[in-house]
Amino acid sequence: MTTNLERLRQQAEAAAGLEPAPFDYMSAVRIARQASPGLDGTALQSAVDRIKAMYLATGSYEEPLLTAQSIVRRHMGKTQAQRREMAKELRAIGYRGRYASAGEVLDLMTEAHDRALDDTRPSARAILRQQVGEEDAPRLATTKSRHLKSAMQKLADHPTARLMEAEGMRTARDVSEICKSSLAGGVAALYQRADVAKRLAGLTDTQAEQAREIAALKARLVALETRQDVAESGEHWHDVAKRMRSEGATYGSIAKATGQGRSAVSNYLLRNA
Repeated sequence: MTTNLERLRQQAEAAAGLEPAPFDYMSAVRIARQASPGLDGTALQSAVDRIKAMYLATGSYEEPLLTAQSIVRRHMGKTQAQRREMAKELRAIGYRGRYASAGEVLDLMTEAHDRALDDTRPSARAILRQQVGEEDAPRLATTKSRHLKSAMQKLADHPTARLMEAEGMRTARDVSEICKSSLAGGVAALYQRADVAKRLAGLTDTQAEQAREIAALKARLVALETRQDVAESGEHWHDVAKRMRSEGATYGSIAKATGQGRSAVSNYLLRNA
């Protein structure tokens, strides 16, 4: 940033119609590093070039307006510098990061899909303990993984995934929620959605069975009413069956007209042909 003295000098030079002072490279470097402490190398040179172009155009080292892009760039630079410093300190004490590979994430999510509909299911940490050992399992379970989305895509044809999709529990939003969590959170989110899908599927099966029972009861009621109508007419269903058969009626139509079963009608007529 320019000082008040520099700003006053530039204003005086502009008022007097004088040319501004020559571009100061070191001042541009200082301004760039103040705005984004993490800049170095090519990024620093790019920032200096931008400041130089602005200075040649306006006679000032300052941007006329603070833009959203410049704010984001400044804060991202600070964040990146902090991350580099943290990584340097971790390396200094001998720490080495351990992240799940694509194969390990796929194995984890495959096991989770296999067990998602069971009454008792292992946690992500328990699955990882079997796959990578006791030492790495707790650390991996609490980390995020960019391989989760790929694993979910590869498991789209898994029976659990198909059930979840059929019951509306595997939408793009559901997959996104599963993938944005840590490995432990992703497995837990998968289990939650599988539970809902399982309950919805159970309700659907129950409703279908109830519908079949209701249809059967209605058919029995219609048959009973038909039998009662035949009895009230004063004619035995045997006589009705013989008459309709002589007129060319089928066994099915005779059964429907008399309220009897088709096998009962066919057996009677065959015996009394």
